[in-house]
Amino acid sequence: MYMDRAEALELVKGHVCKESNLKHMVAVGAVMRQAALRLGEDPEQWEVTGILHDLDFEECHGMQDHALIARDLLQGKVPDEMVQAILAHNHEATGVPVDNQLKRALLSADAVSGLVIACALVLPSKKLVDVKVSSIAKKFGNKDFARGVDRGRIMVCEQLGMPRDEFLSVALEGMRLRADELGL
Repeated sequence: MYMDRAEALELVKGHVCKESNLKHMVAVGAVMRQAALRLGEDPEQWEVTGILHDLDFEECHGMQDHALIARDLLQGKVPDEMVQAILAHNHEATGVPVDNQLKRALLSADAVSGLVIACALVLPSKKLVDVKVSSIAKKFGNKDFARGVDRGRIMVCEQLGMPRDEFLSVALEGMRLRADELGL
């Protein structure tokens, strides 16, 4: 009961139309893969979890049922641990606690991907290769920059045993490896 990256992307493309949503899921998957490598976890499983986390985003009726439709779509296709992590990334609505490394990583990766992308988009080149960790850290402190990014969720990285700036570096590194797919 394991889905590989290609199968996950195929499934996502069947449920997500907006390219920006697809790229967000690829970005979160990239951060998850790199975090797993840093933490000695399964990079394939973590990346697939990241890719699938917003599977139902265009089908749900808002945050109140986000992840619940994904749960139904994924039941029996992926390990329950992955489904639980996807439910936990919207714990406010699902009530699933953020109580393990996979869940914490997904919460952090989901938020940090938006900050990293925003940092790339304000550069003349609009390329991840030109983004510096110090710039991301500086923008992190500017609440007016990338307002939709929940800094508190990014800081869950500390519960993974990773200080913020190390996590920002891991996120950037992971996303750079998928820069072509992200168009950045």
